[in-house]
Amino acid sequence: MFAMKMFILVSMLILGLTGCASQPETSGSLIDREELKVDPEVIYTMDVKELFEKRLEQPGGERLLQVQFAVEARSDTELAWKVTWFDESGMVVRGVGEGYKKATLLTGQTRYFSSTAPNARVTSYQLHLREPK
Repeated sequence: MFAMKMFILVSMLILGLTGCASQPETSGSLIDREELKVDPEVIYTMDVKELFEKRLEQPGGERLLQVQFAVEARSDTELAWKVTWFDESGMVVRGVGEGYKKATLLTGQTRYFSSTAPNARVTSYQLHLREPK
């Protein structure tokens, strides 16, 4: 009976330690996200050719993240796009004009777009492309 209780106690201890070891680390990036999210409905009508990011120096010494991208149309289509901005801890940074912006693309045309973060707290982004609604 004593051996059975020891076996159960040791098993629970091992399972408990294994469970603790598999917990995710809290240091570093809290959210692992793709920088580009393209709706499957538009992927057949256009192709993202370029996606760049850079920091723009401001007069007060701050640096704002700017995203630039190019889209090539395979057919005449409409596009809606927006950028969601995130701070160092992965929280969304709100800004002005956060809704989707609309654009019309013609077959074979490459259009260039850019968006600048609302403030210097922004460290990452996610670009969303979809059909207008």
